[in-house]
Amino acid sequence: MKYQAIAFDLDGTLLSPNATILESSKQAIQKAREKGIKVYFVTGRHHTAVRPYYAEMNLDTPVVCCNGTYLYDFQKDDVLESNPLTPALASMLINNAQAEGIHVSVYFRDAMTYEELNPHFVKLQKWVDSCPENVRPDVHQVEKFQKEIDNGTTVWKVLISDPDLAKMQKFVDALPLDQVSPEWSWVDRADITAVGNSKGAMLAKLLEREGINPAQVVAFGDNFNDISMLQLVGLGIAMGGSEDEVQQKADKTIGSNSEDSIATELTQLFQL
Repeated sequence: MKYQAIAFDLDGTLLSPNATILESSKQAIQKAREKGIKVYFVTGRHHTAVRPYYAEMNLDTPVVCCNGTYLYDFQKDDVLESNPLTPALASMLINNAQAEGIHVSVYFRDAMTYEELNPHFVKLQKWVDSCPENVRPDVHQVEKFQKEIDNGTTVWKVLISDPDLAKMQKFVDALPLDQVSPEWSWVDRADITAVGNSKGAMLAKLLEREGINPAQVVAFGDNFNDISMLQLVGLGIAMGGSEDEVQQKADKTIGSNSEDSIATELTQLFQL
Protein backbone atom coordinates (compact mmCIF):
# COMPACT_ATOMS: atom_id res chain seq x y z
CA MET A 1 0.00 0.00 0.00
CA LYS A 2 1.38 3.37 -1.00
CA TYR A 3 0.41 5.89 1.65
CA GLN A 4 -0.30 9.46 0.56
CA ALA A 5 -0.85 11.25 3.85
CA ILE A 6 -0.14 11.26 7.59
CA ALA A 7 -2.57 12.45 10.25
CA PHE A 8 -1.21 13.37 13.66
CA ASP A 9 -2.90 13.87 16.97
CA LEU A 10 -0.90 16.44 18.93
CA ASP A 11 -1.01 16.05 22.73
CA GLY A 12 0.41 12.73 23.86
CA THR A 13 1.38 11.84 20.29
CA LEU A 14 3.38 14.25 18.13
CA LEU A 15 4.07 16.44 21.15
CA SER A 16 6.55 15.18 23.70
CA PRO A 17 5.71 15.23 27.43
CA ASN A 18 7.06 18.80 27.62
CA ALA A 19 4.77 19.92 24.76
CA THR A 20 7.45 20.18 22.07
CA ILE A 21 7.88 18.39 18.75
CA LEU A 22 10.95 16.17 18.87
CA GLU A 23 13.68 17.16 16.44
CA SER A 24 13.70 13.62 15.04
CA SER A 25 9.97 13.88 14.28
CA LYS A 26 10.40 17.27 12.61
CA GLN A 27 13.14 15.96 10.35
CA ALA A 28 11.22 12.81 9.40
CA ILE A 29 8.04 14.79 8.66
CA GLN A 30 9.96 17.23 6.49
CA LYS A 31 11.55 14.36 4.53
CA ALA A 32 8.11 12.78 4.04
CA ARG A 33 6.70 16.10 2.79
CA GLU A 34 9.59 16.38 0.34
CA LYS A 35 8.41 13.06 -1.10
CA GLY A 36 4.93 14.54 -1.65
CA ILE A 37 3.28 13.15 1.48
CA LYS A 38 0.53 15.38 2.91
CA VAL A 39 0.61 16.07 6.66
CA TYR A 40 -2.47 16.90 8.70
CA PHE A 41 -3.02 17.83 12.34
CA VAL A 42 -6.14 16.23 13.84
CA THR A 43 -6.55 17.49 17.38
CA GLY A 44 -8.82 18.23 20.29
CA ARG A 45 -7.19 21.65 20.44
CA HIS A 46 -8.69 24.94 19.37
CA HIS A 47 -6.95 26.32 16.27
CA THR A 48 -5.47 29.15 18.33
CA ALA A 49 -3.56 26.54 20.37
CA VAL A 50 -2.44 24.73 17.20
CA ARG A 51 -0.96 27.85 15.63
CA PRO A 52 2.54 27.69 17.23
CA TYR A 53 3.10 24.11 16.03
CA TYR A 54 1.53 24.75 12.64
CA ALA A 55 3.96 27.64 12.13
CA GLU A 56 6.90 25.63 13.47
CA MET A 57 6.23 22.86 10.93
CA ASN A 58 5.42 25.36 8.15
CA LEU A 59 2.29 23.43 7.22
CA ASP A 60 -0.18 24.51 4.55
CA THR A 61 -3.01 21.99 5.07
CA PRO A 62 -6.35 22.46 6.87
CA VAL A 63 -6.52 21.39 10.52
CA VAL A 64 -9.20 19.26 12.19
CA CYS A 65 -9.92 21.06 15.49
CA CYS A 66 -11.84 20.43 18.71
CA ASN A 67 -12.23 16.70 18.07
CA GLY A 68 -13.76 17.19 14.64
CA THR A 69 -16.06 20.10 15.47
CA TYR A 70 -14.57 22.20 12.70
CA LEU A 71 -12.05 22.22 9.87
CA TYR A 72 -9.85 25.31 9.87
CA ASP A 73 -7.80 26.96 7.12
CA PHE A 74 -4.99 29.03 8.64
CA GLN A 75 -4.12 30.68 5.34
CA LYS A 76 -7.54 32.30 5.03
CA ASP A 77 -8.71 32.29 8.68
CA ASP A 78 -11.63 30.36 7.28
CA VAL A 79 -13.80 27.64 8.78
CA LEU A 80 -14.30 25.14 5.95
CA GLU A 81 -16.66 22.74 7.76
CA SER A 82 -18.26 22.96 11.19
CA ASN A 83 -20.89 21.65 13.56
CA PRO A 84 -20.86 23.96 16.62
CA LEU A 85 -23.00 23.72 19.73
CA THR A 86 -26.27 25.63 19.63
CA PRO A 87 -26.45 28.57 22.08
CA ALA A 88 -29.17 26.83 24.10
CA LEU A 89 -27.22 23.59 24.36
CA ALA A 90 -24.01 25.38 25.30
CA SER A 91 -25.81 27.31 28.04
CA MET A 92 -27.39 24.14 29.41
CA LEU A 93 -24.03 22.32 29.56
CA ILE A 94 -22.31 25.24 31.28
CA ASN A 95 -25.06 25.77 33.85
CA ASN A 96 -25.41 22.06 34.68
CA ALA A 97 -21.68 21.53 35.09
CA GLN A 98 -21.20 24.62 37.24
CA ALA A 99 -24.14 23.57 39.41
CA GLU A 100 -22.20 20.39 40.19
CA GLY A 101 -19.04 22.35 40.99
CA ILE A 102 -17.26 21.05 37.87
CA HIS A 103 -14.78 23.42 36.25
CA VAL A 104 -15.87 24.69 32.84
CA SER A 105 -14.01 26.30 29.99
CA VAL A 106 -15.55 27.28 26.68
CA TYR A 107 -13.91 27.30 23.29
CA PHE A 108 -15.45 30.11 21.29
CA ARG A 109 -14.81 30.96 17.63
CA ASP A 110 -11.41 32.58 18.17
CA ALA A 111 -10.42 31.96 21.79
CA MET A 112 -10.24 29.50 24.66
CA THR A 113 -11.92 31.03 27.69
CA TYR A 114 -12.51 30.43 31.38
CA GLU A 115 -14.36 32.25 34.16
CA GLU A 116 -12.09 30.88 36.89
CA LEU A 117 -8.58 29.49 36.67
CA ASN A 118 -7.91 25.85 37.51
CA PRO A 119 -4.57 23.97 37.53
CA HIS A 120 -4.97 22.99 33.87
CA PHE A 121 -5.42 26.59 32.76
CA VAL A 122 -2.61 27.84 35.02
CA LYS A 123 -0.29 25.40 33.24
CA LEU A 124 -1.77 26.29 29.86
CA GLN A 125 -1.30 30.01 30.48
CA LYS A 126 2.39 29.47 31.25
CA TRP A 127 2.80 27.70 27.90
CA VAL A 128 0.87 30.47 26.12
CA ASP A 129 3.13 33.12 27.64
CA SER A 130 6.19 31.21 26.41
CA CYS A 131 5.00 31.25 22.78
CA PRO A 132 6.32 33.88 20.33
CA GLU A 133 3.93 36.82 20.21
CA ASN A 134 3.11 36.41 16.50
CA VAL A 135 1.74 32.89 17.08
CA ARG A 136 0.61 33.22 20.70
CA PRO A 137 -2.71 31.45 21.39
CA ASP A 138 -5.69 33.48 22.58
CA VAL A 139 -6.52 32.14 26.04
CA HIS A 140 -8.25 34.57 28.37
CA GLN A 141 -10.69 35.04 31.20
CA VAL A 142 -14.26 36.18 30.61
CA GLU A 143 -16.66 37.54 33.20
CA LYS A 144 -19.53 35.33 32.08
CA PHE A 145 -19.69 32.73 29.31
CA GLN A 146 -23.36 33.58 28.83
CA LYS A 147 -22.51 37.13 27.84
CA GLU A 148 -20.38 35.84 24.97
CA ILE A 149 -23.09 33.41 23.93
CA ASP A 150 -25.72 36.15 23.99
CA ASN A 151 -23.46 38.20 21.71
CA GLY A 152 -23.75 35.44 19.11
CA THR A 153 -20.21 34.07 19.41
CA THR A 154 -19.84 30.57 17.97
CA VAL A 155 -19.28 27.86 20.60
CA TRP A 156 -17.05 25.01 19.44
CA LYS A 157 -16.97 23.01 22.64
CA VAL A 158 -17.46 22.98 26.38
CA LEU A 159 -14.59 21.42 28.32
CA ILE A 160 -15.28 20.07 31.80
CA SER A 161 -12.65 19.06 34.33
CA ASP A 162 -12.64 17.79 37.90
CA PRO A 163 -10.27 15.64 39.98
CA ASP A 164 -13.33 13.72 41.26
CA LEU A 165 -13.56 11.17 38.47
CA ALA A 166 -16.75 9.59 39.81
CA LYS A 167 -18.46 12.99 39.67
CA MET A 168 -17.16 13.51 36.13
CA GLN A 169 -18.36 10.08 35.00
CA LYS A 170 -21.80 10.64 36.50
CA PHE A 171 -22.11 13.97 34.68
CA VAL A 172 -20.98 12.50 31.35
CA ASP A 173 -23.30 9.50 31.74
CA ALA A 174 -26.27 11.86 32.18
CA LEU A 175 -25.57 13.84 29.00
CA PRO A 176 -28.20 13.74 26.21
CA LEU A 177 -26.31 11.68 23.64
CA ASP A 178 -28.88 12.53 20.96
CA GLN A 179 -27.61 16.12 21.22
CA VAL A 180 -23.94 15.99 22.26
CA SER A 181 -20.77 13.95 21.73
CA PRO A 182 -18.58 13.73 24.84
CA GLU A 183 -14.97 12.65 24.37
CA TRP A 184 -12.47 12.00 27.15
CA SER A 185 -9.39 14.00 26.14
CA TRP A 186 -7.51 13.31 29.36
CA VAL A 187 -8.06 11.24 32.47
CA ASP A 188 -9.84 14.12 34.25
CA ARG A 189 -11.12 16.14 31.28
CA ALA A 190 -13.98 15.65 28.87
CA ASP A 191 -14.72 17.65 25.73
CA ILE A 192 -18.39 18.09 24.91
CA THR A 193 -19.32 19.01 21.35
CA ALA A 194 -22.41 18.76 19.15
CA VAL A 195 -23.62 15.24 18.39
CA GLY A 196 -21.87 13.46 15.53
CA ASN A 197 -18.54 15.23 15.90
CA SER A 198 -15.42 13.08 15.97
CA LYS A 199 -11.89 13.23 14.67
CA GLY A 200 -12.62 10.40 12.28
CA ALA A 201 -15.76 11.98 10.82
CA MET A 202 -14.09 15.33 10.11
CA LEU A 203 -10.88 13.73 8.85
CA ALA A 204 -13.04 11.80 6.37
CA LYS A 205 -14.49 15.10 5.10
CA LEU A 206 -11.02 16.62 4.85
CA LEU A 207 -9.68 13.64 2.89
CA GLU A 208 -12.66 13.82 0.54
CA ARG A 209 -11.85 17.48 -0.10
CA GLU A 210 -8.23 16.55 -0.76
CA GLY A 211 -9.08 13.60 -3.01
CA ILE A 212 -7.32 11.07 -0.78
CA ASN A 213 -8.65 7.60 0.03
CA PRO A 214 -8.62 7.01 3.83
CA ALA A 215 -7.04 3.62 3.14
CA GLN A 216 -3.98 5.53 1.90
CA VAL A 217 -3.50 7.41 5.17
CA VAL A 218 -1.40 6.67 8.25
CA ALA A 219 -2.63 8.12 11.56
CA PHE A 220 -0.96 8.41 14.95
CA GLY A 221 -2.91 8.84 18.22
CA ASP A 222 -2.90 8.03 21.91
CA ASN A 223 -6.30 8.64 23.47
CA PHE A 224 -9.96 7.66 23.31
CA ASN A 225 -10.78 10.64 21.09
CA ASP A 226 -8.30 9.25 18.52
CA ILE A 227 -10.01 5.87 18.05
CA SER A 228 -12.39 7.07 15.33
CA MET A 229 -9.43 8.43 13.36
CA LEU A 230 -7.27 5.32 13.87
CA GLN A 231 -10.10 3.10 12.64
CA LEU A 232 -10.85 5.28 9.61
CA VAL A 233 -7.42 5.10 8.02
CA GLY A 234 -5.40 2.38 6.35
CA LEU A 235 -2.85 2.23 9.16
CA GLY A 236 -3.82 3.39 12.64
CA ILE A 237 -0.88 3.61 15.04
CA ALA A 238 -1.18 3.96 18.82
CA MET A 239 1.56 5.45 20.95
CA GLY A 240 3.18 3.34 23.63
CA GLY A 241 1.66 3.99 27.03
CA SER A 242 -1.75 4.85 25.61
CA GLU A 243 -4.90 3.27 27.04
CA ASP A 244 -5.38 -0.45 26.36
CA GLU A 245 -8.58 0.19 24.40
CA VAL A 246 -6.77 2.62 22.09
CA GLN A 247 -4.01 0.09 21.45
CA GLN A 248 -6.55 -2.67 20.81
CA LYS A 249 -8.38 -0.57 18.21
CA ALA A 250 -5.14 0.45 16.45
CA ASP A 251 -3.33 -1.66 13.86
CA LYS A 252 -0.07 -1.44 15.77
CA THR A 253 1.56 0.22 18.76
CA ILE A 254 4.94 1.93 18.73
CA GLY A 255 7.09 3.58 21.42
CA SER A 256 6.06 6.52 23.56
CA ASN A 257 5.95 10.21 22.67
CA SER A 258 9.18 10.79 24.59
CA GLU A 259 11.13 8.54 22.22
CA ASP A 260 12.08 8.77 18.54
CA SER A 261 9.31 6.28 17.77
CA ILE A 262 7.41 8.45 15.25
CA ALA A 263 10.59 9.21 13.32
CA THR A 264 11.54 5.54 13.29
CA GLU A 265 8.09 4.50 12.05
CA LEU A 266 7.98 7.17 9.32
CA THR A 267 11.48 6.28 8.16
CA GLN A 268 10.44 2.65 7.72
CA LEU A 269 7.04 3.37 6.17
CA PHE A 270 8.22 5.95 3.65
CA GLN A 271 11.80 4.76 3.17
CA LEU A 272 13.17 8.12 4.21
